[in-house]
Amino acid sequence: MSQISTLKNDDFPWLHEVHEKNKTRSFQLGKSAIDTLVKEGKSVTLNNIHNKSKDLDPAGKGIHSNTIKTNELLYAYYKEHSRTYKQRQTKKAPSRQNVIQVADLRRLSPHRDLVHLRQKYMKLTKQELVSRLIQAEQFIAENHSKWTASIFEGFT
Repeated sequence: MSQISTLKNDDFPWLHEVHEKNKTRSFQLGKSAIDTLVKEGKSVTLNNIHNKSKDLDPAGKGIHSNTIKTNELLYAYYKEHSRTYKQRQTKKAPSRQNVIQVADLRRLSPHRDLVHLRQKYMKLTKQELVSRLIQAEQFIAENHSKWTASIFEGFT
């Protein structure tokens, strides 16, 4: 027999109060940890916030780095003050654009090194691979149309 939970959010109203209390505590502790790190001139990273929050927390528990990511207000505050986050975002800019030239597809040889080719494709992102596949299919479709047209022209 399947034990699928049929509980709803409204089944435990007291849990909302506890959740809000913990969320507020996490935000206040994280905000003060970020402010302290900025004041000390240290980099604002998830790990540094986690460690500093342990020092600032009267209970000594601190907040986990995943808590920073799941708390929307705290994560927005982190993104606002973190240089490392901003640097990482600029590095995530789209890398190389693989534009396949028609000449590139014509030069393909069936005798090429497939191991090297596989390594080359494994370095590409999923989006780059999809783009390359679409362009290759487009090239094949256009050449197939040209070939079919030339065959029918031969009959006339």
